[in-house]
Order: sequence, then structure tokens, then C-alpha cells
Amino acid sequence: MLALPILLLSYASPRVPNTTVAAAATVDTTTTGAKPSTTAADTTTTTTADTIEIAPGVAMPRLNAGHPDDGAHNETAAALAWLAAGGRGIDTALDYNNQRDVAKAMQASALKRRELFITTKISCGGFQSAADKIAEDLKELQTPYVDLLLIHFPCSTHAKTKQVWRALQAAHKAGQARAIGVSNFAKSDIEAVMSLGGVKPAINQCQMSLGSHDDATIALCKSLGITYEAYSPLRRVSLSDPAITTIAAAHSKSPAQIALKWIYQQDIVVATSPGTNRQYIGEDLDLPSFTLSADEMDTLAKL
Repeated sequence: MLALPILLLSYASPRVPNTTVAAAATVDTTTTGAKPSTTAADTTTTTTADTIEIAPGVAMPRLNAGHPDDGAHNETAAALAWLAAGGRGIDTALDYNNQRDVAKAMQASALKRRELFITTKISCGGFQSAADKIAEDLKELQTPYVDLLLIHFPCSTHAKTKQVWRALQAAHKAGQARAIGVSNFAKSDIEAVMSLGGVKPAINQCQMSLGSHDDATIALCKSLGITYEAYSPLRRVSLSDPAITTIAAAHSKSPAQIALKWIYQQDIVVATSPGTNRQYIGEDLDLPSFTLSADEMDTLAKL
């Protein structure tokens, strides 16, 4: 799929260490780049308050580990680091070619399958092709079901998209996916699958950040009861922007945390990409600990 390399590369985003806590940090040479890691990385855990119901009986973590951006290409270590710190949501895809690594992390962790939330995606094709890809997903992940199954991108025509959506609906009915949804869908794409009736998309996962957000599609999803999820949440964001750094200093948080919190505080699910960096993992999982004021949210929205 031509758009896929753009998606994979878009996860990579520069992050600025939180200098307000750097003095108390220790250097952990097991993390990529030997950057300072804070105590937050060791003590932060997620709670039930950090989930959102995306479908009847399906609670999804509001923070999920997406494609690692640390350049280490150690997907198993990245997933294990996320789970060890308290993260429970992991985002992968058939086209990422890392599902076997995610499976290794799932098996190596001490967590039960029901404690994890696994999101995966399939690309376009006919109904049977989609069904075969779903089976391949489950085989690679070594699990009888995934928690969320998405169409990775809209197909070339709405008719083809509908075929894949029917395959997802069938997988949902068969218990292969607890919830189903879409990714990178615009208004017309969403309307196409909604026209089929039956189970509607639980999620629309799209690129979103302070510097790039489709407010019209976000509003449409909200009106239809579809939860919006942001990937590449630091893409096209200048973390040195004075507005961001000023707010970060006021809360004793890093600029990256402020950029992520602006999304998180809008009840939007976030797929972040800290890789194996313990400081970044700790910062991401620390988002529920503080609140931006209405004025701060407005200031950030204008960037």
C-alpha cells in the first residue's frame, strides 16, 4: 500500500526531555540513547479511570503504545517496557511486520490476556482476502481474538471498503474481535460503512496533533458516537514553541506531555510511540496526573 511508509515514518517525532526533573533523574544505559529516565517511569500505572468505553462492554485504554520511534527496532523490548510501566494498550498492524514481536512480549509479561488491549489493522482487499488477513493477524499475535480490529486505510472505492467492513463485522460476530473500527477515514468513507448497518465503527484512528488536526472529522465522529484516536500525536509540533514551554513550566511537565495532554483532555484516545525509553514511557503514562486550564487549552488550540 503506497501510503503505508508515510504512516510508519510519521510515528517518529523528536521529544524534549523534561528539564524540570532532569536533576533528579538517573542515567539508564539500557534505554536507547542513554537519556535520563525519571522516577515516573518506574512508578506510573494505569487505572480503570484511564479507559473509555468504545463499544458495549469494551473499555479501551486511553493511552496505547504505537509503532516505536526510538530507532532501535526492538519491538518486543518496547512492548515489554510499556507493559512493565503499567501500560496495557498496544497498537500494531499486519503491515507493520512486528506482530510476532508483540506476541513475544505478551507471552513474556506476567499479564493475563484479558488484562491487555491489543489493536491491529488490515489493509484493503475483497471479503475473503480480508478474512484471510484477519486469520493471519490472530496467528501472528498468537491470540484467539484481538480487542480492536481496524481497516488500515479506506480502499480505492467505497464498494471495496464495504467488502472489507463486512469481513470485520463477520469477525466481530465470530468473536475474533471485541470491537471493530477504521483508520484514516474521512466523512464519505465513514458514511459508506455506516450505510451497511449492523455494528458501527467503534474507533476512527487518524493522525492528529497540535500542528495537524481534522476538526470536521473529529466533530462528525463525536456526533455518530465513534471514538476518535490520535496517532503520531507529536508530528508537526514544535516542542520549543514558547506557548508550549511556558505551559510546561507552569505544570512542571515536559513540552511533549503538554502537546499530548491537549489531545488526551479532549477525550481522544492516544497512540503514542515512546519505544524503549523509560523517561518517555513514564511521561506518557503520567498524563492523567494533571489538568490543563480552559485558557491553556485555548492557547494550544490556536497554535
